[in-house]
Amino acid sequence: MSSYSWLVIAAQDDYDQLVSMLDLDFAPTEVATTLKAAISAGVKGILVESGYVDKDYRSTFYNFYAKKGRAYRSDCVRLHFFDEFVAYDDVKAALDCTDDRPEDHYFGYIVLRPTLVATIGRSILSPDIRNGAHGMVIQSEHQVHLLGYKLRVWGFPSMAQHTDIAVCAHVSCWAILRHYSEKFPQHRELLIHDITKLAQQFDPGGITPSLGLNVLHAERVFQAAGSFPLVVKRQVHTDPNLQRENDNHFMGQLLAYMESGFPLFIELAKKGHAIVSVGHSWNKAPAAVPLPSSLSAGQLGTLVAVDDNHLPYTCVDSVLATGYCFSDISGFIVPLPDKIYYPADAVEKQSHALYTSLSTVMPMPAQTELIRRYFVTTLSALRRYARKNESQLGDILVGAIMRLRTSQFIWVVEYASADQWNLGHVSARAILDATASPYDPTPMWFVHDESNAIFFDRDTATPAANVVKLMRSPNTPLGRMEQNLRPVVPRK
Repeated sequence: MSSYSWLVIAAQDDYDQLVSMLDLDFAPTEVATTLKAAISAGVKGILVESGYVDKDYRSTFYNFYAKKGRAYRSDCVRLHFFDEFVAYDDVKAALDCTDDRPEDHYFGYIVLRPTLVATIGRSILSPDIRNGAHGMVIQSEHQVHLLGYKLRVWGFPSMAQHTDIAVCAHVSCWAILRHYSEKFPQHRELLIHDITKLAQQFDPGGITPSLGLNVLHAERVFQAAGSFPLVVKRQVHTDPNLQRENDNHFMGQLLAYMESGFPLFIELAKKGHAIVSVGHSWNKAPAAVPLPSSLSAGQLGTLVAVDDNHLPYTCVDSVLATGYCFSDISGFIVPLPDKIYYPADAVEKQSHALYTSLSTVMPMPAQTELIRRYFVTTLSALRRYARKNESQLGDILVGAIMRLRTSQFIWVVEYASADQWNLGHVSARAILDATASPYDPTPMWFVHDESNAIFFDRDTATPAANVVKLMRSPNTPLGRMEQNLRPVVPRK
């Protein structure tokens, strides 16, 4: 039977009260220490839900822990995080909220499993309450049923590795696939024990899962789960100039897929570790010419990671603040949906060639101060963006986008000067067919700048170009599209 208790958080030291509220099986001292360091002061109350049945822990309990000599309990504890406008009425077993909308004051939950070590299990936390989190993060909306309420929280799934039945690579695969199953109905839900089985051609049993996964095992998991994984490896050269060029190209692809809303399985080969990249922040320093790279990766400040050694939304940058940095990334896997046949490295080449041709017909930034940015989105998302920004784009362009017949997935390529980038503006934008072949001579649906758009009739062997004057409001710059990630809004 479930039971509930309320913990008021007036100061970070109040988390220490969890030590007396939780059984030792849940490692309460370690949990309290973790929460004190990682959760912001925006959290003012925690509802402790005991006797909770967690499906991910049960999958490992029945298939692993119940077979061990030590007796493990089968129930868990769930911690729910709220702001100062919510309290708990023990008599009615109800949430007492000042505006009768507890869902507006909810920051998510952490499940604690009774495994003595690494007890933080399935968790959905808002990045807004994570100390140090900033930038833009891939998130989906999760529904939580609690005391007859239907609460909602935006976040990304996470958990600590079990250290025995599942390690970092299993948890990284699980987190990505749980995000997909929440966001896309065609993806089935997979529990953490399912992941350990999908990684092998046979039931691993015994200690095999705790020996870890390599990239090929992780690729197999994503393929078996119904996605189409693409593996991208960092190329290593002894020539420093070639290495710098390859690093820019590698990080550019990583950033392109992440800005497309695809969480990335990140391999840290030298560290023997795996994490999930779920977001980023731009460099705080203004872009200045000459740019180190024409790719927007040159403007990357931090990556936001889900790392099973920490609570989610750890920030990774160019220095060893978290024990690893950009240069430690040896490769990544992006689990793609079907119908994306045009890879990021081909878009990189096409975007460069397109810049050269567009420079003859549209005002474009000089090569020395050019920033190119590209990402995948859907036609429906493009139309939502156009409708929301009608006054900026103009009636003619918005109407053309609404009538445009394209593939479901498209690549968006944006061109900006350093000055425009610093202001969040672009010079021109191209919309490419994500189902095109890398050798398609005309993969563009259309391109446009502030004054004109060029539409391509791709139903013919030799696509005809149709130039349309946009008649936009004068002195209205084109804004950069921030399409697939949600901003972190810290709660302090």
